[in-house]
Amino acid sequence: MMAKFQRFGGAMFTPVVFFVFSGIVVGLTSVFTNPAIMGGIAADGTAWSAVWKVIDTGGWTVFNNMEVLFVIGLPMGLANRGKERAALEAFVLYMTFNNFVNSILSMFGKNFGVNFASTSQTSGLKIIAGVKTLDTGVIGAILISGLVVYLHNKFFDVKLPDWLGVFQGSAFVAMIGFFVMIPVALLFCWIWPGFQHGVVVIQHFIAG
Repeated sequence: MMAKFQRFGGAMFTPVVFFVFSGIVVGLTSVFTNPAIMGGIAADGTAWSAVWKVIDTGGWTVFNNMEVLFVIGLPMGLANRGKERAALEAFVLYMTFNNFVNSILSMFGKNFGVNFASTSQTSGLKIIAGVKTLDTGVIGAILISGLVVYLHNKFFDVKLPDWLGVFQGSAFVAMIGFFVMIPVALLFCWIWPGFQHGVVVIQHFIAG
């Protein structure tokens, strides 16, 4: 059991290593664009401010795409074999999941208590790799990635008849995962909005 926890911890560390440098960049840009610290050189419209705002945009790349990083990074540490294939499968199926969620909520969002047309930051929605979906954060990414790793370890080496050989390996995992993601997306649409609401209630309670 301890070995499994250590393996999971190692897999989690893979995407985390990118946060260190990005955090330093974001921290420096917040300092260098603060007029109270840097003076008039950091005022809006100056060349200094413009350069550091460009750098700041790049610094936020990792934080704005944490879900994708964890989805790709976990299989690289948890897959028994074909780790790079597992990472690619995880990304494809995670985006398939998000597209299913997008389609479900765009048609039946009100049934799940979600205003899918909302653009508010408190709507519980997020655009991930160009797809508007539920903001499940790193938790959702880890759950989906873990499910894909399970499918990969179970079906990646399955031998199919020669005439179906093109569907072996990653293609077979992706095919199975495609149909698995449909009920998983429905389950998230049903459960996650309630979970988000509970978190918001707790936050207001603590703030009060």
